Amino acid sequence: MGQWNWKKQIECNMRNIVADIREGDKNSFKEFFGDYYPILCVFASKYVKNEEQCKDIAQETLLSYWEKRADFEDIYKVKGFLYMVARNRCLNYLKREQVNQAYVDEANRESEEYFQEEVIEQETYMLVRKAIEGLPPQMRTIIKYAMEGLKNPRIASEMGIAEGKVHALKKTAYRKLREQLKEHFYLLLFI
Repeated sequence: MGQWNWKKQIECNMRNIVADIREGDKNSFKEFFGDYYPILCVFASKYVKNEEQCKDIAQETLLSYWEKRADFEDIYKVKGFLYMVARNRCLNYLKREQVNQAYVDEANRESEEYFQEEVIEQETYMLVRKAIEGLPPQMRTIIKYAMEGLKNPRIASEMGIAEGKVHALKKTAYRKLREQLKEHFYLLLFI
């Protein structure tokens, strides 16, 4: 029941944000931008190997949404728009930069399945990131250090707390994340 409420709450918040953005609320757009900018950067990096260009593509894609905000009433159409625009901008960049034509052809022919898998991966990344952000500050810091590969003794040293406390907080944090994320929990291993 907890997971359903959590997902329903995120979906409801996204619907409200889309409605507010449609009305021209810049603060809602700023929040939406903060959520989707890193996701679109990672998404673009699957096509374009230039980090700065990926950032530009993500920013331009979100600004395109802002310019066309009146056309969107629900979050699903917004997400579809964002991923399609980002993909098209990546492919256009590759063409403009005269990248090896075989690579461009391969990117154009990529299967719809691959595209959908990337969208799902990025959406799941956002769910995991939001779940981690929802943890109490010490737990959130411990999980972030653990995801960077730090072991408990090093985390304890970095945070200035006992190793036993790190172990206990980490265990509690993983339990909370497992409850919230259910089927997405395993993704913490890959992020």
